[in-house]
Amino acid sequence: MNNMLTLDEVKNYLEIEQQEIERLIKNDLLHAYKIGGVYLRFRKEEVLNLKYDVLLKKKQQGPKVSVGHRLVDFWRFNNFYVLSLIVIVALLYWFLRSSPAVSL
Repeated sequence: MNNMLTLDEVKNYLEIEQQEIERLIKNDLLHAYKIGGVYLRFRKEEVLNLKYDVLLKKKQQGPKVSVGHRLVDFWRFNNFYVLSLIVIVALLYWFLRSSPAVSL
């Protein structure tokens, strides 16, 4: 039984929680062998294939970031420049409006 893994060993190999393993089993991405109606063993080859094929591709894609989070990050890192630009434009507008008109 060297090529069979327990649930704890699979959790360590894949670095995920038990609920995620159960979801993989339900979605037929991982096959588990039942003994007495309980999932006890997994084939090591299947676990390693799953790790390299599915989970590493998911990690390479990175997390999905919403537009709201991107805007918050933009504001957080560029708020000084945005506020400075607004102040400069407002001062320029005020200066041009308050200066006397020059006629030609």
